[in-house]
Amino acid sequence: MRRLFASYVFLCAAVCLVAATPRPTAKPTPQPSAMVHLNLPSTEPVVLIYPFDTASGLDAKVGVQVANIFSHALTEGQSITVLPIGTGVARSSFLTNAHAKKADYYITGYITPIGDSASVVVQVVSVQSGVIVFAQTSQVSDINDAISLGLTSRSAILQMSGTTVDVQTDETATAAPTSQATNGASFNLGKLFTHHSTHVAARATEAPSSKPQRGVILVSVRNKSGATSDDLHTATQLLDRDLAAHFATRNGGAAPASLVTAADSICGSERDNTIATGLLDQQHVGGIRPHVRTEFTLQIWTCFGAVLYQTTESDLNIAKAISSAVNDYVTAHPDNS
Repeated sequence: MRRLFASYVFLCAAVCLVAATPRPTAKPTPQPSAMVHLNLPSTEPVVLIYPFDTASGLDAKVGVQVANIFSHALTEGQSITVLPIGTGVARSSFLTNAHAKKADYYITGYITPIGDSASVVVQVVSVQSGVIVFAQTSQVSDINDAISLGLTSRSAILQMSGTTVDVQTDETATAAPTSQATNGASFNLGKLFTHHSTHVAARATEAPSSKPQRGVILVSVRNKSGATSDDLHTATQLLDRDLAAHFATRNGGAAPASLVTAADSICGSERDNTIATGLLDQQHVGGIRPHVRTEFTLQIWTCFGAVLYQTTESDLNIAKAISSAVNDYVTAHPDNS
């Protein structure tokens, strides 16, 4: 009996010992680390422009001059902050330097002589991702062509900084040509680019005899759909440039509510002239690579308030759409009549 009682006491003590032993606590579920906050472009994007690289046979100063032309074009309208030209920076340090300057985008490019003109490659790089988000290659014959490239880059930056965080690389960017040898070609763009005005609307002077006697009065481009005030300003500048290549032009001011009634006062004593304006439609197209497609309608009016000519052109590039529309008119009405 005494032996049974002892066993019972031992068993109870063992049970109490087990109960008193603390159970291992479950490991807490790992919590996700704090999300990384993206450094989004500011409302007014900050852009750093580097001197454009130049092919052999071309003065390196030309690359600085082109960068300065771009600087003036991008600051037109006061919607973009443009930093001082990034001179003295190695290409391998472009991104690091742009980060240090707190830029949202940087612009670089390459100039290759082609006969009496030059091929200019423009690349806009997102400082946040280090990816080329916009690229364009164009043949440049004079300062106005360089201004056009600058205005197109400005429009692209404004569109990208206001639409999406993760900017998709445009197809043209992935296919942007690289620098190529020029086989000793030499072309001095110094004379071409040294006399540019600080205002983006400056035009190269042409002999009056090369243009029809009947001139064009330009009024600002109007919004049809989706265009911002900056888009309209850019479109008006590009239309001015393209028309001036063929006709004597002057500024007619802001577009009136109705050209039917306002045409007479716009022309004044210049009754033999025409009035040019346009309608801009910026279509935001979705998909894997979202982009903006431009539809531009060119209108040419007579001074008595009737439409003389109208044509519509579409392109992903606003400058090309406007140039195509002007070329349509020049082909149909070479004398502006």
